[in-house]
Amino acid sequence: MSIVGKILRRLVDDLGSLIYDDGCIICGRSMGGELGSICLKCRFEMPTTRYLYSSNNPVKEHFEMIAPIVEASSYLYFRTDDRWRKMIHRLKYQGEWRLGLTFGELYGAELKSSGLYNDVDLVVPVPLHVMKYLKRKYNQSEYIAEGIAKELGVKVDRRSLYRRRNNPSQTRQHASERWLNVSDLFAVRNPERLENRHILLVDDVLTTGATLSACIYALQRDVPTCRISIATLAVAGKFKE
Repeated sequence: MSIVGKILRRLVDDLGSLIYDDGCIICGRSMGGELGSICLKCRFEMPTTRYLYSSNNPVKEHFEMIAPIVEASSYLYFRTDDRWRKMIHRLKYQGEWRLGLTFGELYGAELKSSGLYNDVDLVVPVPLHVMKYLKRKYNQSEYIAEGIAKELGVKVDRRSLYRRRNNPSQTRQHASERWLNVSDLFAVRNPERLENRHILLVDDVLTTGATLSACIYALQRDVPTCRISIATLAVAGKFKE
């Protein structure tokens, strides 16, 4: 990211901080004297998967059938019609980028404490196409990646992995359509940046794995010396044990 881009991003972030509500970011109740931006009740009820504490979990098993990876996990269950699903929709579609940063930090702290991700060198968010970025004004996966990287003590690489085309939204597509939609979708620029690095690939929601698999394919094709792990903020119910 250019210096001008960083300055503009910081100005936007600072403005968001000024107007953001002081209540719990999940339920909206007053925080009182509680620390952080999520109330104790919501923290207790958070639908965490605990996958990040084991190398044997449904998310990793799924991707191991597709390509060799180091580790893989998802932080929350993406459940139907509850406040956590609504939270992710707010993050993705309603401009509430701070949710990504907050949950990225929570996720990153647990990734660090698990000990399984401590040799990660770079955090790489799944990129948006420039046209979709201009329309949405931000990439939610970047904010999740920033929170994770902060806790792991590493940098975020937003430039190396990119989308070759502006593929249509996959929200209402069937699994087979999703796989066709992302075929040969990603590529790597300046692959030397990622050579011999352990990359943590970050996305918001794991549904079929099509997008992440396409990212893995591009990384292994263009940078065969890199190692890849995966972290998604949430995972669809089909991946439950």
